[in-house]
Amino acid sequence: NINYYINKYASLDRLKGHFEHEALCLNQAGYNVYTVMNLIRDDLPIRKAVQDVDIVARTTLLIDIDRVGDTNNPATDLEVAAAFRLAEEVEAYLASMGFPKPFWVHSGNGAHLYYKFDPAIEQKSTAGFDLFLKALAKRFNNDVVGVDTTVHNPSRITKVIGTLARKGVESADRPFRVARLL
Repeated sequence: NINYYINKYASLDRLKGHFEHEALCLNQAGYNVYTVMNLIRDDLPIRKAVQDVDIVARTTLLIDIDRVGDTNNPATDLEVAAAFRLAEEVEAYLASMGFPKPFWVHSGNGAHLYYKFDPAIEQKSTAGFDLFLKALAKRFNNDVVGVDTTVHNPSRITKVIGTLARKGVESADRPFRVARLL
């Protein structure tokens, strides 16, 4: 694991540039590259991974939609398309409840909807996010794709956009794909 601390760089832009360079190099070397998506405390202790207690506030809610069943290998194009159709349904439903427009990400194997929060608002209730994702799953999951209910914790990691998502064994109908912002 590699941690990036802002106080070790002359500016945030320098940190971002170094991170992006290292992420792409590691990905080209065959590694999957992930990042924490919520606000991490400034005095983070040096250790292998960020933990829930290290999150100052949630800045992002991730709704991860992938195929159901065995996800040990990449998704087919049809499974990815089904995930995106379900993501459209989830977004429309949440919009009807007053949610803002999310950022859309092709995760490599499905769809991610990223809903941003104001970090000044307390968003640390893991139980609330867990129940929210479970309610979405109950309403929208089908035999092909569904909402991942395990991504509710504050220290949740997600693929770095622009990196290749390597999961299991690649084949002609199950290719590795780049995670990308849409």
